[in-house]
Amino acid sequence: MESTTLMYEDIDYIHFWNISGNITNDMDMEKYEEILKFISLTRIIIPVLFGLITIFGLLGNILTIAGILRHKTIIGITKYLITNLAITDILYVAFGVSFKAIYPALRFWPLGDIWCRIHTYLEYVCYFAKICTLVLMSLDRYIYLAHPIRALMLRTKRNGYIALIALWSLVILGNIPFIFIAREVVIDEQVKVCSIHFEDPSGFATYFFLFSYLLPLIVLILLNGHTFRVFVTGTSPTGYTNGDLIQLQVNESVTKMVFLVVSFFAVCWMPLQVIMFYTHVSKEKHSTVTFGSIVYAAQCLAYMNSCINPILYTFYTHVFRNSIKNMICCRTTIR
Repeated sequence: MESTTLMYEDIDYIHFWNISGNITNDMDMEKYEEILKFISLTRIIIPVLFGLITIFGLLGNILTIAGILRHKTIIGITKYLITNLAITDILYVAFGVSFKAIYPALRFWPLGDIWCRIHTYLEYVCYFAKICTLVLMSLDRYIYLAHPIRALMLRTKRNGYIALIALWSLVILGNIPFIFIAREVVIDEQVKVCSIHFEDPSGFATYFFLFSYLLPLIVLILLNGHTFRVFVTGTSPTGYTNGDLIQLQVNESVTKMVFLVVSFFAVCWMPLQVIMFYTHVSKEKHSTVTFGSIVYAAQCLAYMNSCINPILYTFYTHVFRNSIKNMICCRTTIR
């Protein structure tokens, strides 16, 4: 028998909806009123928070892309990978986070079945594109540090284009099934929601947790483990004979920045991934204010990752920081 659930991290909403209009036998009046107050409060707070995350995510990543393209010190595949990560963050907050404010604000899906399918598809495409970009960035840093001579041949503009074309082809084609399993449905009292349908919710949760977080995280840990060891031991890459000390310093700075970007992604997304995996597998309905608060907090932390990345780009490395300063001050000379 086919099962229905809200999109992966929205599982808390439907539980509150199902009890907000009636009092069940096992729920006392005090608990019911507490949940109603919580729903009323989140109808204001959550849309505002998600709106701010969307605005800052868009502005920060747009500035990042402009800064990277202006600064000539960043060359080769590094420029394209960081730019691509900023693009995935822009798309995710635009097509994912911005629409997350609809449910707590309106308590129903107003955009129809077609946009429900498109929105679901784009959300998963953007998320998996972000994951794949982080893996490519970490692989690029690993090749640069562990195989510096071979890196001269591998880390080229042509290979960068090939890697990005392969990345987007994979996520665009691989997420097509979401177009067909997502649809607009009607729940209690004619309330429409945008949902995904599958026969085994626990199987989907396991698949999503493994391939969208756990396995990529293991790969990122393995690749960045070498990076971490290099900087702890104080060793530097060898094999570069051009004497370009400035470029070497830029690459080391970018390597540290990539390590931080990966670390913040793992930390920001872990609570939401773990909570949703447990909830789907356990098949329990947690209709409590505590659970709802935890899920909302985990959502905000995960979505804020798209706003944190521009901060790491611009404030951790002097290359991006100087480029942003030049743009803000309308300087034509890159310092």
